[in-house]
Amino acid sequence: MTKKRLFAAFFTLLPVLAAFGSNFSLGAGAGGLAGGLFTRYSLEAGGILAIPVDVQVNQEVDQFNYGGFFFFDIPWLEFSISLQGGNNSYRELMSAVSGEESVFSRNDAGTGRELMCGLSLLGKYPFRLNRRLSIFPLAGLEYQIALWEYRKPEGFKGYDRTDGIREIDAGGRAYTLSLWNSLFIDIGGGLDYVFSPRLFLRTELLCGFRLQTFYEVDGLQKVKTMIKAPDPKLGGLTSRPVLKISLGCRFF
Repeated sequence: MTKKRLFAAFFTLLPVLAAFGSNFSLGAGAGGLAGGLFTRYSLEAGGILAIPVDVQVNQEVDQFNYGGFFFFDIPWLEFSISLQGGNNSYRELMSAVSGEESVFSRNDAGTGRELMCGLSLLGKYPFRLNRRLSIFPLAGLEYQIALWEYRKPEGFKGYDRTDGIREIDAGGRAYTLSLWNSLFIDIGGGLDYVFSPRLFLRTELLCGFRLQTFYEVDGLQKVKTMIKAPDPKLGGLTSRPVLKISLGCRFF
């Protein structure tokens, strides 16, 4: 079936659903979002760097996120497209020891910025409290596509992280932006306040957990290559709260 036929079937189906399902409605809107992103992880590996060594890396990243989004809505699903910026501060401590003797240590810190495009699909189940107010639990996924990554270490000039000079992947090549693409699992809840049969205000609060990114996977591969570590361990968590406020309109 061609794309044109799929679109035609979809738009033909909407009024049919509206006619035979009294609870069905279609809406759309736009709004803003704000939130945070918090990463805490540690990497441990044993390998050889001229001599046998044990390497440990600890990283902390705290980020403030902000942006805007458009959404499309039916009673049980919400799809949104967002453009999000993020300002962060980071600290990374790396150390290597051989027995009880320190081989090297490094303590890096700085700030960074990023720009992402988000594609979110959330399932919801609304409960109507009165003629104007309804609440709903939310659960779903958001896939974020990296558009820009910037870093400024303390005491040094800032740089684009894909320039291939300051940071390279495990194969010695410049990073590609796709390495920072990420997938979040989101849960939370929302509230709709209806001004009129067509106009409503929506507030949502989400908590998200990010799965391991390709950038983090590449970090593991780097350790394997640099110190011939057979089985490096990466542990930790990246989580985020997100507050979204939007104004929507129901078409039917």
